[in-house]
Amino acid sequence: MDDFALKNTFNKTTHYTEENANAAIRGERVPPCVCHPALRLCLVRGIRYSPGFATELQCKYDRQGLFTRAINARRIMSNEIPEMTNGRDTPYCIWYPETATEDSYRRLVSRYPHLKYHVGRACAVAGYMDLYKELDLLPDVHIAEEARDNNRMAIFDLIMASPIRYSVMNDYTRSVDLQHPTVCYVCGLNSDTAVRSFLEQKQKHAKSQDNGVFFPLHFGYRSHYWNITEDLNIGEFTSEKPPPEDVSRFLYTPLPADLPPMNKDLLILMAAWSGDIDRYARLRRPVMIEEEFECVIRGVYHNTFFAKWWSLQEPLSGRWQNTALQSAITARFIMSNDLSRIPAQSSTSIPRPRNPHTQASDSTLPFCIWYPNLAEPETYRELARREPRMITSMARACMIANYQAIYQKLDFKPTRALLFEAEQRPEEFYTEDLNRRAELHGGIVETEEVYPRETWFRQTRH
Repeated sequence: MDDFALKNTFNKTTHYTEENANAAIRGERVPPCVCHPALRLCLVRGIRYSPGFATELQCKYDRQGLFTRAINARRIMSNEIPEMTNGRDTPYCIWYPETATEDSYRRLVSRYPHLKYHVGRACAVAGYMDLYKELDLLPDVHIAEEARDNNRMAIFDLIMASPIRYSVMNDYTRSVDLQHPTVCYVCGLNSDTAVRSFLEQKQKHAKSQDNGVFFPLHFGYRSHYWNITEDLNIGEFTSEKPPPEDVSRFLYTPLPADLPPMNKDLLILMAAWSGDIDRYARLRRPVMIEEEFECVIRGVYHNTFFAKWWSLQEPLSGRWQNTALQSAITARFIMSNDLSRIPAQSSTSIPRPRNPHTQASDSTLPFCIWYPNLAEPETYRELARREPRMITSMARACMIANYQAIYQKLDFKPTRALLFEAEQRPEEFYTEDLNRRAELHGGIVETEEVYPRETWFRQTRH
């Protein structure tokens, strides 16, 4: 393929076709365009499985180095030592779908010493005990989990015999920290490794507009927190799921220092749901898994200390998610009679910069401040003074708590939600009061309640 054709391949746009995708997976043909996300994954898959396929894509137009890394990985597994000048060209996984010979890995690490942990991981897959010992590596938990998964118990036992273990490799970021490896003081094996058996679980590519689900399969594939081969385990067919693991015993017993082979996602969800800080901090992954965010919100609402812990963490990267989380934290603080996140307002005070870790912004003022428990009367009284924009929420909270004295002092417009809440109360006082307030406002009852966070959200969408 000449330079002009290569340039067109990288720049031209085209639609996904199943024929092009399968041809790329089988290593038969490079698609006319390599810009479609699903086709790129299929190409990487084909390159890794088919020696000599699509080597022309290792060119100046491969600016992200995706195809170059796949080609170099394939060459290494084919017992070649490629020319790799920088990190952009260097693959992370050099042991799947197959391994090179022991001597090839020895020559590789001799030329590229910074790849010694990658080679050590390959030794755990292939069982190259002699080479593993020659590498003189720190006892890495990821190599241990890989050795266990591949039944290379000699390497596994050697690592586990060490009183101190390290986390040098990182399968979430496809990186190796040679300068500052993490010492695993509290826990060792933590199911944070994309072992070979996981890589065998394939997902079928699909036409994006035929999926019916926008977020998980927007480009025709499902994303995952692991992608060490950079092809997201794409395939022509979806693999049959392995039998679900029974992790129920770990829901009611202490976690062992070294987790057995398992998918810990359920444990993460339950730790977040119950607000168990120790478990959640240990088990959680760098990116949230499906339904984890909802469990975190539930845990924050029900556990004051979990809310406090989250208030000390860095903001979430997603704007909407972070807004919802900060709102839940503020709600939990209020229900625990802590108004530190609601700054006191004064007409004579000089405005000060808001601390995002300790104070709520306009967009993070919560609505529900009465469930799962109620604050003390004085808390709602002071909240009304500090933050008048939450007056409707405070009226509902006082109604549920039957704090009539505070409720009567609140100046708010009745809403349908408040009327419905009043009808659930055994006292007639609230229904009568809302009807009276409606008359004062010309008989108008607000059809919906718009709160500060919702107003902000609507504004950001236009």
